Amino acid sequence: MKTVSVILASYNGEKYIKEQIDSILAQTYPIYEILIGDDGSADNTMSILNDYACKYENIKIISSNGRHGVNYNFKRLMDTASGNYIAISDQDDIWFPEKIEIMIREIGTHVLAYSDAIPFSGMLTPYNKEQSVEFDSYIPENSIEDIMFNNVVSGHRMLVKKEFINEIHEWNFDVYYDWWLAISASYRNSIIYIPYPLVFWRRHDHSMTLLRPKREKNIFKVFKFIKRRHSYFQSLLKLFNDLGIENEKQLIIYKLAHKFASRSVCINLYGCFYYCIKIKSRLSYSTFIKPLKMWSK
Repeated sequence: MKTVSVILASYNGEKYIKEQIDSILAQTYPIYEILIGDDGSADNTMSILNDYACKYENIKIISSNGRHGVNYNFKRLMDTASGNYIAISDQDDIWFPEKIEIMIREIGTHVLAYSDAIPFSGMLTPYNKEQSVEFDSYIPENSIEDIMFNNVVSGHRMLVKKEFINEIHEWNFDVYYDWWLAISASYRNSIIYIPYPLVFWRRHDHSMTLLRPKREKNIFKVFKFIKRRHSYFQSLLKLFNDLGIENEKQLIIYKLAHKFASRSVCINLYGCFYYCIKIKSRLSYSTFIKPLKMWSK
């Protein structure tokens, strides 16, 4: 049987973390280990985690000296995990009981699978498969052309082969870990979308995805935009070299990344329009303004 390691990054999660851990323990597929990396919580999170670790042998707590951020936290957990597959967990979601069982079945020969998710806030209402609900991703966007320009795959919906993670030696910690994993898997043309929800995705004021960056003058946003994109595309070139350029498709993608690995404002803006018109075939808020805001954070 293929073994699965669940990695969970925690920080001040006392309010919701019990529900998430309980949903992981309730999986219909046996979980080999649950690695929880705490990033210096100042609330009652560690006490809760230690209680679970004492009760369940497969739960291991990895503490941290000070705060290092979500990317560092998840990366060290990925390096520590020893299962054949790694399932990524946030601290405040709730998994469907069959989540891992279905993902193991669907991933096949791919290195990464991701499912849909149902966003919710407040009280969780029972889910009926026949009802119409808002999903986290309504269109599977697995192509490397799309993923390299816009983060469309969230970590809480992923299952990744540990063997593949070991092959990724280039990491850009200014880019979210889940985006980097999705780019890497898509570059290998080895990512699969599971078109139904397996996670209840909690949305609240303290969610990392809802935290608002501090306001800055527009000129500083421009500098940040250029700096982040330049660093990102430079790292992509190293990543693609690391994973190997083995076919014409990968060579085209490498050349595309090289084209936008520039500090020029004009080239970077051209890159954004290229994504909107050439890849998405439309210019709209979601395809242009939204990615611009992401790059300038």
